[in-house]
Amino acid sequence: MSNNLRTATAYLQISRDRYPYDAKVMRSTQKKPEFVEPGCVVVKVQLRLPNVAWEPFAPEAVIDVPADLVQRPVEVEAVEP
Repeated sequence: MSNNLRTATAYLQISRDRYPYDAKVMRSTQKKPEFVEPGCVVVKVQLRLPNVAWEPFAPEAVIDVPADLVQRPVEVEAVEP
């Protein structure tokens, strides 16, 4: 990786919004969450930013996540016999 880039990793917990095709980021963490909020999916995002990004301007990006990269959480309920 180039010395001109910095990498940041985040895990986003995203839920559906009440409007079609909208979603909300409910939580953001730097480590994989141990608990997933109900109705959310977790998306790992890595951002590579050039060092010039810290110069005065308003950075903005749109990121499309393909369906084959989505991992579904497994929920387990323990029941005593």
